[in-house]
Amino acid sequence: MSRLSSFVSRIDRELVLQEAMYGFVMTLTFITAEQLGLVDYNTRSKLILAILGMDFVWGAIDMYIFYRMDIMGMISQMGFLRRLYLAKDKESMRPEIMDQLDGTIFNYVDDGTRKNAADLLMQSTFETQEAARADRKRYLFNAVTCFVVTLGTVIPAALCLTFISDDTSAYFWTSFSSSIALFFVGYWMSPYESNLMRSATGIVTAVVCLLLTVFAAYLGG
Repeated sequence: MSRLSSFVSRIDRELVLQEAMYGFVMTLTFITAEQLGLVDYNTRSKLILAILGMDFVWGAIDMYIFYRMDIMGMISQMGFLRRLYLAKDKESMRPEIMDQLDGTIFNYVDDGTRKNAADLLMQSTFETQEAARADRKRYLFNAVTCFVVTLGTVIPAALCLTFISDDTSAYFWTSFSSSIALFFVGYWMSPYESNLMRSATGIVTAVVCLLLTVFAAYLGG
């Protein structure tokens, strides 16, 4: 149980939800295109393989991009810190330090707190190589997890298309299960605390994604 808790705690929740949304939207796009007669895969198995193939490609692309972007960001930040620690006049680098604080939680605090954060950064010491290696492992873990989640979103569609004999019912339940999944993605992504507002966010997410899949299907997306 402790290993499972440790595994779950390492997952980047926002990134996983983002990939889950992509995967279910992809499923809806294929199913909508099939229902509208815009594509014809002849057999259910070909449709499942088409969804799986697209999820595999985009999951792999995102896995690579996320990992490379994280590594590039880490290298850039470490390079900045090296310049800071080697600078003879660290105060002259204060504007650059303030730029580094942009896009973080420090955007929403007062100027005095930002100044104190910059002062602490100038007085800090460099991260150890062991910590840097741990960050690389964490980035790789998150990237692979997102790839697996993207592939996993095909499971509800595959079950519906495999075990429901009637085409109309199979397509309906595939779309319905994907829409329900998108509702929960929106619910868990919601920044609100009340269940009512979180549910509203989930409903809006599911409806918007469904409308976008119709648009994407017609445009060959």
